[in-house]
Amino acid sequence: MSDVYFSRAKVALGLLGSAGMFWLGVWVLTLGGLKAMLAGGVLAIGFAYMLVYFARYLLDNKILSVRATGIEFHGMVSTRRLRLDQIANIMVETQKVNGVATRTLVIVPHEGHGGTIKFAERWLEKRFGGCEGVADLIANGAPDPEPFPLPRRAPTPPAAAPAGWHERGGQPATPPAAPARAGGFGRKGL
Repeated sequence: MSDVYFSRAKVALGLLGSAGMFWLGVWVLTLGGLKAMLAGGVLAIGFAYMLVYFARYLLDNKILSVRATGIEFHGMVSTRRLRLDQIANIMVETQKVNGVATRTLVIVPHEGHGGTIKFAERWLEKRFGGCEGVADLIANGAPDPEPFPLPRRAPTPPAAAPAGWHERGGQPATPPAAPARAGGFGRKGL
């Protein structure tokens, strides 16, 4: 299994930059005037989302786990698993805006297996050699073949279980007595 990570230093710089732009948006929002309020509100809301994005990946910077049988993408709020036969295309997209080129790794699954997975090369660690290295890693699979493990929990004893409850089938010897109820509101004898 091979894990692909975002660089913590780059994500921390992104978090600081987003915090600064958020506060700039709040300041522009307070200047007054309709245009300033609209621009400041859009700026503050957009960079508030970016603050959450960078804070999430600063806490856990793993973005992709590549195994011999498939990949596991760690998104903002969920994790997606795709087998290698469910991946239709892997490509590197390059966009140039105002002289600044942005390279993005795009993983396109087959129809019915979710949406496109994208992440920018600028946030990745340099361990695998950028987008091409990660694409080669996915195409070739990770070196050790293992299925996706399911999380396992230790059995928890029921409340007031006697010692050795797991050896006797998991049921306590005597069920706990129900609490006695003395009448209800407005009902006699129940």
